[in-house]
Amino acid sequence: MRFYLHELPYKFLNHTTGPIRRLGQYSKKEVIPKDYLAIVGDSHAYGFGPWLYDNSWSWGQPDFATHHLLHSKTKIDIISFGYPGYGTFGSCLTSLSEYNFVSESSFWSELAEPKIILLFFYEGNDLINNLHEIEQRGFDITRISNDDAKNEIGILLESEVRKLDEHWSWFDHSVSWNLFSGLYENYSRRFQTTEPDDHPTNIDHSRHRLEADDDQSKDTENIALIDGQEIDLGYSEGPALLLTDQEISLSMEVFHQSLAYMKKSLPSSRIAVVYLPSSLSIYQFESQHLRPAPLVMKGERRDRPFTPAKATENSLKLRNSVGTTTNSLGLIFIDPTDSLQDSAKQTLLHGPRDPIHFNREGYLAFAEAILPQVKVLCEAAGVKPASTSTN
Repeated sequence: MRFYLHELPYKFLNHTTGPIRRLGQYSKKEVIPKDYLAIVGDSHAYGFGPWLYDNSWSWGQPDFATHHLLHSKTKIDIISFGYPGYGTFGSCLTSLSEYNFVSESSFWSELAEPKIILLFFYEGNDLINNLHEIEQRGFDITRISNDDAKNEIGILLESEVRKLDEHWSWFDHSVSWNLFSGLYENYSRRFQTTEPDDHPTNIDHSRHRLEADDDQSKDTENIALIDGQEIDLGYSEGPALLLTDQEISLSMEVFHQSLAYMKKSLPSSRIAVVYLPSSLSIYQFESQHLRPAPLVMKGERRDRPFTPAKATENSLKLRNSVGTTTNSLGLIFIDPTDSLQDSAKQTLLHGPRDPIHFNREGYLAFAEAILPQVKVLCEAAGVKPASTSTN
């Protein structure tokens, strides 16, 4: 099976996990890609959204995510390291651990460093998830003014790297074990519950979403004006509106160190950070107030409205901050926000089922927005289409 892993219908690939899932992706010519581009990030890098849900049991190999669209446009090999519910801390370290596992394996052919890495930074929850991830590993985020925070984050990062490397076992090399154990686990779970299962098995269980209260006063919030029509976006995420400046600063330090570690670990790869704005940052709004998805931080539930102007201000600050951090490491920054804002004037890019993630039109607009810079990166890195590669 390992020689034809990339030919699996998505109905089966959907049940795989870990490095096997990456090698089974069909946005490349062979199981082991050559001169390839890697996408790293959270559920947006994975491809979550209505387009995936509608195809999650497909017997074919349907497009539903950015890596499929870019592969179709450029014909280069692409692997997506997408981890639903992760921040940049978790996605950077886990993708490196999976890459190292395959590249050092005697069972698989050699996996070279990716020529290009696109690291997705999602302003909607990457900063929140970074804080949760370091908190879950023993970091006291209430001590955010501690001058030793940088050193503590570095120590935590190194410790997590060791844990991830020790996590793998011989069974993780086996396609058959991975696939059939995944099938058994996921189908046994379906038979044990009476609740309808409309979403794929690898759903975003790790993110604890809190539904907004049933308050009639909230009916006039998150109302976007799209092509002259008022559209209720509903449960949406914004540009870290519910975090304090100190919390944002701490999480940005986590982002900085995670990105620096990836650069150090893959010195031959050209790395670009792709900024991914949230829905509350790209639409024009008819309502006077926006309400981002509530969250729990340090045991406190946060849930309140903001003006559209505040969302615009926060998004611009974050874009500048992420761009500055990226450039300080000598890496490339890609920001498609302006292009997505233009598209959002005429087209709903999220939901309506699952308004957190892009729908089909959203992924198409996002891929089209970053395509020109991706082509420039490929040309600079000497990356050729898989069908013509001589390496």
